[in-house]
Amino acid sequence: MDSFFSSIVDIFKVEGQPLSLIPAIEVAVITSAVLAILFFRFRQPALLAYIVAGLVLGIFARAVMGESSAHMEEISHLGLVFLLFIIGLELDLSQILKLGLRPALAVLLQAPLTILLALGLQHLLLLLGIHCPGLASSEKGTFIFAVAIALSSTAVAVKLLADKFDLTSQAGKITVMTLIAQDVWAVLALSYLSSQRGEGASAWTIAFMLGGAAAAALVMGWTAKKLLSRLFAFLSRSPDLIAMLALGFCFLGTMLLSSLGLSAEMGALIAGLSLGTLPMATEIMAKVSSLRDFFMAVYFVTLGMSLPPPSLAILGQALMLIAILIASRFVVMTPMLILARQGAVVSLVAPINLAQLSEFSLLLVPLGVGGDMLTGEEGSVISYAMMLSVLIATYGIKYNYPLALALHRRFSRNMPISKDDSAAPASLSGSESGVGGTGGGTGGAGGQPTEKKEEKTQPAPARDIVLLGYFRTAEALARMLKDTRPELIERIRVVDFNLKNHPAIREHGIEVAYGDISNPEALRHHRVAEARLVLSTVGNTFLRGITNQEILAAVKSMNPAARFIGTAESSEEKERLLENGAFAAISPSEEAARAISQILGRALAD
Repeated sequence: MDSFFSSIVDIFKVEGQPLSLIPAIEVAVITSAVLAILFFRFRQPALLAYIVAGLVLGIFARAVMGESSAHMEEISHLGLVFLLFIIGLELDLSQILKLGLRPALAVLLQAPLTILLALGLQHLLLLLGIHCPGLASSEKGTFIFAVAIALSSTAVAVKLLADKFDLTSQAGKITVMTLIAQDVWAVLALSYLSSQRGEGASAWTIAFMLGGAAAAALVMGWTAKKLLSRLFAFLSRSPDLIAMLALGFCFLGTMLLSSLGLSAEMGALIAGLSLGTLPMATEIMAKVSSLRDFFMAVYFVTLGMSLPPPSLAILGQALMLIAILIASRFVVMTPMLILARQGAVVSLVAPINLAQLSEFSLLLVPLGVGGDMLTGEEGSVISYAMMLSVLIATYGIKYNYPLALALHRRFSRNMPISKDDSAAPASLSGSESGVGGTGGGTGGAGGQPTEKKEEKTQPAPARDIVLLGYFRTAEALARMLKDTRPELIERIRVVDFNLKNHPAIREHGIEVAYGDISNPEALRHHRVAEARLVLSTVGNTFLRGITNQEILAAVKSMNPAARFIGTAESSEEKERLLENGAFAAISPSEEAARAISQILGRALAD
């Protein structure tokens, strides 16, 4: 294996020297791509492939990677920046703030209560002369282990929840807010540890940092609402420039927060939240997604490369540390969320989402070892616990609701039912989930009676008709449907990049979103994958950067069951669209010619 990787990296070496940054990234990407294919073949998450690729490179090719590994680690944090920026764009801050006081207290207190619990457990064991594998072996390291147990990985949890579209659920919102609160506690913990070595910040400095962050958030929110909204409207016909301006605003946020001593990722999140209410948010997400995916892959590769060679003893202790962490999530979070009336399922799903160590723990290891608070073996235990917990989290978050429902059935007698349990996916609700019952209000979990549910209002019709572009034909269609088929109006969603059209579209009662239909990723963000019918009423002459044929291919790739109606400018184009799976193809010139022909016949009849 060693010779195999050496032969690969030798291709990129120059005169026997270690790899420079670009070749090192190339080797990392090639290795990740090969392993990702193998993992996909066995239906394993790509994230695991990236971490394993880094671990393999760290073991067999560390020498030839040279100092480029450190440079790769530095630039890989752009992945976290882009990830948090997109999360901010996706989240609705007004809905998050509506969580309520009790859930907010649960979110804020999770980290400090977990630290106190972990400290108390370790001091008790040391007092009794018991060494628990996975915990500190001396009093000096207890605080570092406690902080490692209390904090979760923002990169992993948010990425996995975003992949399964679970960020906007009640459990998803609580997870994200908990991670944000943990970032604040992480800064305080780092300041405390530094103070133990004579390098810490004063209380006034910490207060200045947090106050500055709040002020920066207010300024960025005002700037986005009053200034950037006008600039975006001016640039609305150039989506690429909008994306560049948005990225500039994102990096402005990272610089502001970094200058205050807080994380750049928090600045990116604030920038995303500030832009999230603007109509271009979805288009920005589509443009930035590819950057996020690439740099996140590099991030997880460098995470794997940072790990020391493993041993069975270290892996065993790491698994014990993970078990303690998972138990602490349920012991601390679940009771608080139940008291906050979040319901049994949400109170179990949120701890499952947070059941992994934070990448912040890797920053604690060198600080602890250098300050003689941790042994080298204890540092390796924390590092491998972080990696293994990430591997476990990929499956835990993937199956978070089934796991929560199984736990709920097992302990249902001690866990009250709440209407907020409806936050679980529809496929897991009802009698199948064991949460609530049907008929007579007596089918609760554990045979306990449940209160009669309030009568639900009629749900709004699904926007399952997507109209791409809005030009003359689309305008005429909207007027006609409003008069003849008004029930269809509520099912239509228009995607168009000309903001000047949006007020007129809304006057018809049609939902409209800003988007560049030439970008397939934008189509995905605008829920084309969920549409029943997709219409393109603009001919190729007026489309920019794409044709009806290419739109059809993009739609079919993400939603094979969707019916597509396109616009053709010739009989040949019409035939090609139909041959490639279009439900129908309209040729305005042919339709106009046919209508004129009929009128000519009537006009010349006399």
